Amino acid sequence: MIKQFLLVAIFGTVLTGCIVSREISHIRNEIEAEFPGAEFDTEVIISVGPGLFRTLGWILRRVPDEDANLAAAYLRDVHRVKVGVFRTRELPHDGNLELHTLRRFEREGWSVAASVREDDEQVWVMYRERYGHIRDMLVLVLDPNELIIVRFEGDLNEIVRLALEDEMFVMDILG
Repeated sequence: MIKQFLLVAIFGTVLTGCIVSREISHIRNEIEAEFPGAEFDTEVIISVGPGLFRTLGWILRRVPDEDANLAAAYLRDVHRVKVGVFRTRELPHDGNLELHTLRRFEREGWSVAASVREDDEQVWVMYRERYGHIRDMLVLVLDPNELIIVRFEGDLNEIVRLALEDEMFVMDILG
């Protein structure tokens, strides 16, 4: 009985805030509506809360490794991450999505930081500021096989600063 209680307590602490995200589902529905005839089947939708990030950060700070300590620094200011992965069953035309037609992003104050279209894949990185700080980031990836939606919440200024200082991180992004 004590072992079961400990397991429940440990998993409860680690998984605090893990729920399905309606927001990710709504974004998927709006993108699907943008393409008449498009169909995206849900593979995974999850929202991970601050409990997991605090636990991971605590563990990573105790690992005697520079990369682990850098990862702990990134996690310190992340409050929630929502992820949706959808299998593209039907994508009409060439799959060229224009985000300005999705009113949600404009209405909710999102700005496009970067947009890349390469062959049959499109990627958007968006952010939203509140009180002069980047509080939210949204990454959308669309290709003939998948639609991936990732939303980060937290005080993301420090993460952006750390990412820009990390030369290898920037080189990986820029190819």
